[in-house]
Amino acid sequence: MSSPLPSMDWGNEQRAGVHAAFNRWIASCTEDDYQKLMALREAVAPGDVCSIVKLVRACYARLELLEGLPASLVQLLQERNLPPPSSAAQAGEG
Repeated sequence: MSSPLPSMDWGNEQRAGVHAAFNRWIASCTEDDYQKLMALREAVAPGDVCSIVKLVRACYARLELLEGLPASLVQLLQERNLPPPSSAAQAGEG
């Protein structure tokens, strides 16, 4: 059985960057944005543990999910050039 998440080879630096951006975002996000992210996490991995890296990867792989990411988080990721450009290219191919 194949994984629902695409195979995107993110290095330790990219994964650490996503975690750092998320930590910054979570410290200042609104309750609505937080709830939006939790609803999206539940849609991506119902009842499972889902890291922010896996969640972001899934969202960039499926554009209908990307629209569910809070705009403030997407903006912060883009400011940090995350995810890696190769991942965004792969997402566009799917």
